[in-house]
Amino acid sequence: MDSIAETGTQMTYKQFQEIADTLLAQDERYAIPYFNAAAIKNMKAATTVDAQTKQVADLDVWDSWPVQDVKTGEVVNWNGYQLVVAMMGIPNTNDNHLYLLYNDYKDNNFDNWRNAGSIFGYGLDAITQQWSGSAIVNSDGTIQLYYTNVDTSDNNSNNQMLATATLTLAVENGQVVIKSVDNNRILTPKGGDGYYYQSYKQWRATFTGADNIAMRDPHVIEDEDGQRYLVFEASTGTQNYQGENQIYNWKNYGGDAAFNVSSLFDILANEDMRIRASFANAAIGIVRLTGNEKTPSIAQYYTPLLSSTMVSDEIERPNVVKLGGKYYLFAASRLNHGSNDIAWNKANEEVGDNVVMLGYVSDKLTSGYKPLNKSGVVLTASVPADWRTATYSYYAVPVEGSDDTLLVTAYMTNRNEVAGKGKNSTWAPSFLIQILPDGTTRVLAKMTEQGDWIWDASSETQTTVGTLETSYLPGENDGYIDWNLIGGYNLKPHMPYKPTDPTPPHTPENPDKPDTPTPDSPTPNTPTPPNKGQGKVPNVPAIAKAGILPTTRDSDNSLVATIGFAILASMTAYVAYGGYKRKYQ
Repeated sequence: MDSIAETGTQMTYKQFQEIADTLLAQDERYAIPYFNAAAIKNMKAATTVDAQTKQVADLDVWDSWPVQDVKTGEVVNWNGYQLVVAMMGIPNTNDNHLYLLYNDYKDNNFDNWRNAGSIFGYGLDAITQQWSGSAIVNSDGTIQLYYTNVDTSDNNSNNQMLATATLTLAVENGQVVIKSVDNNRILTPKGGDGYYYQSYKQWRATFTGADNIAMRDPHVIEDEDGQRYLVFEASTGTQNYQGENQIYNWKNYGGDAAFNVSSLFDILANEDMRIRASFANAAIGIVRLTGNEKTPSIAQYYTPLLSSTMVSDEIERPNVVKLGGKYYLFAASRLNHGSNDIAWNKANEEVGDNVVMLGYVSDKLTSGYKPLNKSGVVLTASVPADWRTATYSYYAVPVEGSDDTLLVTAYMTNRNEVAGKGKNSTWAPSFLIQILPDGTTRVLAKMTEQGDWIWDASSETQTTVGTLETSYLPGENDGYIDWNLIGGYNLKPHMPYKPTDPTPPHTPENPDKPDTPTPDSPTPNTPTPPNKGQGKVPNVPAIAKAGILPTTRDSDNSLVATIGFAILASMTAYVAYGGYKRKYQ
């Protein structure tokens, strides 16, 4: 058994800035490929009986995960089927529950997916919800589900707890059916343990509206010794707790003295940034399991694999993949849950979204993770958040027979019909990324139909491949996003498209000039790109143009730091918090 690590990996303010810079550069190695908006369909299997209303409805489908082999992470062939668990619910409704979806193994036809129904039955309510997790096959063929049990009874907050249940399935008349759900049990009734991970009681005691809570998204994995662990999203506990003192902790910055001092004063000069930095304490945690495979319990808590005190308050949906003898940790994040308002606001203005996938690598499962691509960036947004083809909740699945290639799955984020009436949130096309020996990654020019979880010779298609000009629906390219509504998924719906006579395009009084293509990256016959967010985007080819990732400077200058802190000592009290509020989930 590994000993507890003294410290976990810290995501620094410098790395956060570099991630945002990579997103702005639309570097082709990391930019999410463009999808053809006209080819995107609602999921037929999402028209089903709703768990809350018990009525047939067209449901949104978002966070999803396959039933996987606990050691390899590969999608399991369960009696000739591939199985996927998905969060689903009626649009514009507080309806968050889990469903079991299935298809013939290796069938990549999106329309062939079928729905076995709500895992926890019907007549459910919004008070108790079920969020993301993972699933594996037990030795007797039952499915062990790990998920997030969410209790919202405490004044509409969300008390998140890691939970597990055993699903007994059967095949009847060519259909997968849920026969029973047993051993449904909560593993973390207090939320975090308090020391390594913030408990619900700790969070509730200081909650002001600006603080995100997390104890969710359990991902189960087994090491080479047969020991099982859960990796999950959390918030740091008293071992490395949130607080205004973290603003003065030099290790949270990660740059040279000039960068650190400049960033420190940026934070102190901006009330919103100061509040965010004080509360930011997102972490990716790990616990060791013990007990029977169907009735596990937590044997040991470990220091977080990754923490981001002062930097980010949400790094979610982790999954760990073992490739070539190394462990790769991936997670999704929205930069607008970070403390660097300057960076993520610029991403919103120039690209129109700020979502990313992060990646880290270690020689062992329980500690020692280092960021891929120096900053941790693996994927960056490439279209505005309210377009039909915007994506999130990235989940990396191993490709059978490969030790360096992963299939990235996601969902189209237009929940609540933000892309138009009847255009529900749906599974996105999947695509490949490659991990290179030097710890860098790149997006490969390989794409699937929607909802393909298993890459094989029949997976690749051109149907879903898009360009910047085909990645939005008519009426979406309006150059406007209501960011006040996006945080809670209540995006402003686009008005129905009505063809009109052509009119001369409106020219802003002071338009931003697009970047000039470099000689080695020609863009012949490239149409003028649409507005994204509140500004112009640079001219880019079908796959976003390459840029150079800034390097991280680790040097420190104690003299400059001392001067900076001396100046700080003379500063007066700050303006009080005035009602800033972030979404829960």
